[in-house]
Amino acid sequence: MNFTFTKIERLCSKKAIDDLFANGKSKTQFPFKLIYKVSEFESPFPARAMFVVPKKKHKRANKRNDIKRRMREVYRLNKHPLYESLKTQKIDLMFICLSNEELEYPVIEKSMLQLMETLTRVNFSETKKE
Repeated sequence: MNFTFTKIERLCSKKAIDDLFANGKSKTQFPFKLIYKVSEFESPFPARAMFVVPKKKHKRANKRNDIKRRMREVYRLNKHPLYESLKTQKIDLMFICLSNEELEYPVIEKSMLQLMETLTRVNFSETKKE
């Protein structure tokens, strides 16, 4: 297993992000919201992920960056069960922080793991665009 989070695993296309906001489904597990959508993209990885911490909730850039760094670390270390459950599907993911407080790693890990676990149980054949 390769525990990296490379550039091609990141969701950074403006068009894909706009489409995700417009047509994605969401799950909430405080202090995070996960928006996901079945997508078509060329990649050896079955998922592209993005991490958002709003400036409205956290004014200081260093606090936003700390939370995003912790979110990426949790995703990087725990993405393999998600990848195995996706098999041939390709999805876009966006994790959004909803909390006003600075979050510690164990809180982030618990919440994100629960979101990723619910994502493994989702039937993506129903959510696929026809």
